[in-house]
Amino acid sequence: MNQEHTKFHLSCCFRPMLSFALWLAAVACLVMAWVAVYQRGLVFGLEPLAWYWNALVLGVLSMGKKGYGHGSCGTCMLGKKEGM
Repeated sequence: MNQEHTKFHLSCCFRPMLSFALWLAAVACLVMAWVAVYQRGLVFGLEPLAWYWNALVLGVLSMGKKGYGHGSCGTCMLGKKEGM
């Protein structure tokens, strides 16, 4: 983190972290779907199709929260302009 970027901004800091967390949850659900198919049964009380749909929905939600990273708010742009 650079010195100018000391505040936590909703648009450029929180959204990419939320996107990454949702993406990890989607990957975990997909792995659980594969495990459920391999075991031919329930994993944590859910069948493989439920795990697959959870992975699909979480993956789509993670795409919507990506944002533009640092540089989408004025405060972060200040630090980049001064460094140029």
